[in-house]
Amino acid sequence: MTEQREGIVSTVWLDGFAPATLDEREATALALLREWEPDEGYYLAFSGGKDSIVVKHLLKLAGVRFDAHYNQTTIDPPELVRYIRQHHPDVGWNLPKYGNMMHRVATAAKVPPTRLMRWCCGEYKERSGEGRVRVFGVRKAESASRARRWNEVADYNGQLVICPIVHWSDDEVWAFIRKHALPYCSLYDEGWTRLGCVGCPLATPVMQAKEFARWPAFERNWKRAIVANWERWKDIPREDGKPRYHARFKSGEDFWQWWRTQRAPDYFHEDCQGGLLWTNQPGDEDSPANTTTSQPAPEKS
Repeated sequence: MTEQREGIVSTVWLDGFAPATLDEREATALALLREWEPDEGYYLAFSGGKDSIVVKHLLKLAGVRFDAHYNQTTIDPPELVRYIRQHHPDVGWNLPKYGNMMHRVATAAKVPPTRLMRWCCGEYKERSGEGRVRVFGVRKAESASRARRWNEVADYNGQLVICPIVHWSDDEVWAFIRKHALPYCSLYDEGWTRLGCVGCPLATPVMQAKEFARWPAFERNWKRAIVANWERWKDIPREDGKPRYHARFKSGEDFWQWWRTQRAPDYFHEDCQGGLLWTNQPGDEDSPANTTTSQPAPEKS
């Protein structure tokens, strides 16, 4: 069924009425893509993950016009980058407007990206395809927040987005990949279940540590960038004359350990990033221009 809300039509399934088999899932997704096809074709936000490759193949099976684009964040796993180059040469690469992520953290950003201030998503991922009807591989099964926010046809920051596999389970995604013999990134065979930026601050400290153990060069680069960010801003007051929160740390190493573990040094009263960032809410002078977005980035898959 569909419902009209604030000018956007959202498709929702009542319990017990969603397609039950993979063939039904596939048929429903194809019908959705054909129904909403825009004159200029779809803009596919392609990450190289399992969900992206399923959606890309569905677009081909539907026979609709589309062009696929990969946002090069500069910190994706090298195996994923090689996979995209080898198996998806038709995908366009969006080079980052702000250059290398680590260079931006070290030399320009007033704060490093954190769980509460994920400006990196806005600058490196979320703006591509603006003005187009975009297709995302987001799924409700990925998290509770996505289950609440996403439908087959959704309003993403005021723009229309089609999510053809939003109701699919992990098992259905892999069954589709096997059915159509789609090549996928080798990291899945190593036990990784979700792929994306190495060292992402939205990941848990445990997952971040696992990623850094697998790709130690990324840990070194992140540490250099975080320490450089502390060095750059620790002695420069805010425009209102107050010291930046960098000044509360005794060393760049302490700043790095706070960022990596989400726990403050012993000489702080607060333990977590939230306590330390209370003065850096959206709109504050320390905040980057793109601290907040109305919905979470959908591309780690």
